Amino acid sequence: MLADAASILRVHIILIAVTAALVFGWVFTGEYPWGVAVLGGVDWLLINLLNRVTDLEEDLANGIRGTERLVGAARPVLALWIAILVGSFAWSLAVWPELTGWRLAVQAIGVGYSFRVVPTPMGWRRFKDLYFFKNFMSAVLFVQTVFIYPIAVAGWQLVYPGGAGAVVGLAVFFVAFEITYEILYDMRDLEGDRLANVPTYPVVHGLARSRQIIDALLAFSAVVLLGLFASGLVGARELLMLVAPGIQWVFYRPRYRRGLTTGDCIGLTYLGAALLAVFLVGTWVWLEAGLPANIFVG
Repeated sequence: MLADAASILRVHIILIAVTAALVFGWVFTGEYPWGVAVLGGVDWLLINLLNRVTDLEEDLANGIRGTERLVGAARPVLALWIAILVGSFAWSLAVWPELTGWRLAVQAIGVGYSFRVVPTPMGWRRFKDLYFFKNFMSAVLFVQTVFIYPIAVAGWQLVYPGGAGAVVGLAVFFVAFEITYEILYDMRDLEGDRLANVPTYPVVHGLARSRQIIDALLAFSAVVLLGLFASGLVGARELLMLVAPGIQWVFYRPRYRRGLTTGDCIGLTYLGAALLAVFLVGTWVWLEAGLPANIFVG
C-alpha cells in the first residue's frame, strides 16, 4: 500500500523538486529556503494528483503501479486536491503573499496538463497533447518552483556574484538536463502514449532518435555549464554539477539497451535528488571547515 501511495503521489518528483529548490535557493540567496521548498513540493503534489486521475488509460496500459486503486476514485481524489489547494494557498498567502501570482501560474499550467483548456489552432488541447510543449512546460514548472520561488521570497535580491546572468545560465542548464528525465519517462510510457495519441518524442521519432536527443541535451547542458564557468558567471562550486549529466548518461545507457522500466526511471529520479543532497551537505561541510566559498576565473 505504501509503495502504491508513493507511486500515485509521485514522491520521487516531489523530492527532487524540494531538493533542487534548496540547492538553487541557497546558491542565489545564501539561505536554505526550507519552507518555500516544501511549498514547491506541495504544488508538485497537486499537479501529480490531478494528472494521475486524468491519465488512467495511459497509466493502465503502461502498468504504472497504483493506477488500479484510482479507477473510480476521481471524486475523492479531486476533493483531496481541492482541500490541499485551499489549505496551501491559505498558508502561502499568510506567509509569502508575493508567491501568489507565481503559484496560480504553476497550478494553471498543471491544470493545462490534465484538461483540454489550452487554446490552439486545432481547438482546445492539453499540454500533454502538444509536441515539444509536453516536455518543455514541465521544465517551466520546475524553473518556477526551483528558481523563482526562492528568489521571489528573497525580494529578488541575489547574493551570488554572477547575478541575473548566472540565474538565467543555470536555468538553461537545468531545463536541458531536466528534459532528459522527461524523455526517459516517455520511453518507458511509449505504448500507453501511443495508445492515447500523445505526441512524445519516442512516439513521433522512435526510441533511437529519442536516445540521440537525450545525449544531445546532456552534452548541451554540460557545455552550458562549462561556458558559464569560463565566462566567470559561475564558480568552481557550481561546476561540480557537471557530475549530474555524466552520471545520467552512465546510468541510463545500459538500461536503455535492455529496455527502460518504471524502477529505472524512478531510481534515476531518486539518484538526482541524492546528488542534490550531497551537494548541499558537501558545501556545508566545506564552509564549516573554513575553506574558500567559491573560486571564479578571471
